[in-house]
Amino acid sequence: MQRTKSNPELMMEMIALYLEQTPPLISIMKQSLMDKDWNALYAAVHKIIPSFSIMGISTDFETMAKKVQEYASSQKHADGITDMVLQLENICTQACIELEEEFNTIKNSRI
Repeated sequence: MQRTKSNPELMMEMIALYLEQTPPLISIMKQSLMDKDWNALYAAVHKIIPSFSIMGISTDFETMAKKVQEYASSQKHADGITDMVLQLENICTQACIELEEEFNTIKNSRI
C-alpha cells in the first residue's frame, strides 16, 4: 500500500506481475539446483530478490537469497543450499497465495 499510495489499480498490477513472474522463477531455481546449473540458479535468484522488498517479505529471505546467489556464483554445492532454496520456494508460494487473496479482495471491492 505504501509503494502504490493505496492506488488499487497499481496494487492489482503489481500483484498480477508478481503472480505471473514468481512461479516460473521458483521452478527455474529448483531445476537449476537439481541440474547444478549455477548460472541459471544465480539468474533466477537475482530476479526474485527485488520482489521481496516490493511485496513486504522479510529481509531475512532477501539475505538468504543473496547467500544462494553467492554459492551459485562460486559454482559449488554448499551445505544448506538445498534447504535455503526450499525455504525461498515456501515463502514465495505463501506470498502468491496471500497476494492472490488480496488481489481478489481489491477486485471485488471495486465492483
